[in-house]
Amino acid sequence: MSLIMVAEDTEQIRDLLKDFLESRGHQVVTVNDGVEASLKAQEWKPDLIISDIMMPHAYGTTAYATLQESPVTASIPVIFVTAVALDKAIQVVPQSPKVRLLAKPIDFGLLESAIKELLPTA
Repeated sequence: MSLIMVAEDTEQIRDLLKDFLESRGHQVVTVNDGVEASLKAQEWKPDLIISDIMMPHAYGTTAYATLQESPVTASIPVIFVTAVALDKAIQVVPQSPKVRLLAKPIDFGLLESAIKELLPTA
């Protein structure tokens, strides 16, 4: 299947996402913050990134902006997940056909649908 990077600072959520994605046949790598997401995405070149918005050192949206500057990572789709109210989060999340926004607690049905939209071969 696909290589998916999960960028999430809360260990329980990170582990839950990893277990869910692996149960669907994906390979999963994880990072704990936005800076690590920016660096490791260059190295790992994942097919998809699932990222929390508010993380230490750099927000997920900041990491996304950094990834857009590199031809290696600019085309990677991103699903942002957040505990912030969606009407507020939508103001900071980039509007792009390759970006989705989901609320926490995560609805795994919606997550699976977003993955299928962004990775049609998944």
